[in-house]
Amino acid sequence: MEVRRQKMEVLVRNAEGNVSEKDREYAAKKLGRLSRYFNQAQRVEMVHREERDGHRVEITVFADGLTIRGEEHDSNLRAAIDHVSDKLENRLKRLKERMRKHVRRRGGELPPALAEGEEEAEEVAEVRVKERKQFLLKPMTIEEAALQMEMLGHPFFVFKNRDTNAIEVLYKRKDGHYGLLQPEP
Repeated sequence: MEVRRQKMEVLVRNAEGNVSEKDREYAAKKLGRLSRYFNQAQRVEMVHREERDGHRVEITVFADGLTIRGEEHDSNLRAAIDHVSDKLENRLKRLKERMRKHVRRRGGELPPALAEGEEEAEEVAEVRVKERKQFLLKPMTIEEAALQMEMLGHPFFVFKNRDTNAIEVLYKRKDGHYGLLQPEP
């Protein structure tokens, strides 16, 4: 059985403009290998930031309607690319196996992209929800949500945004700032 896949577009973005052409080609080659895990691979974006103590590489993969992201830091740019590529590849292997198990449980037939390489699959832990919580979604501003999150001591907070009337997630970033997850309109 042959699975035809389109070539994944690899975009390398860099604010400082200091990624050499050879490093860009290396990143494109390394990240292009991730396309084998997808049926409809759209693109991979790599964002590079040079920091005082090394290189931060953020990779976002857009394929099969999914968005998968990984980030790594290393004193060597190519090592950072290798680390994040390996991390994403492991994550994609686990995702593919979960999808296989889900299809098998439902009694369906595996699509060609999932059937390929089935014999090499590792055992993947089943997702178990240990706790469920229900809460009232009171409309509030982002500032009120940040205050609630701080008072609860949680790294994230789900709320209904008073301005957009949408369910959003406010979270604390590693750099100490906030991030906001919003649904697409």
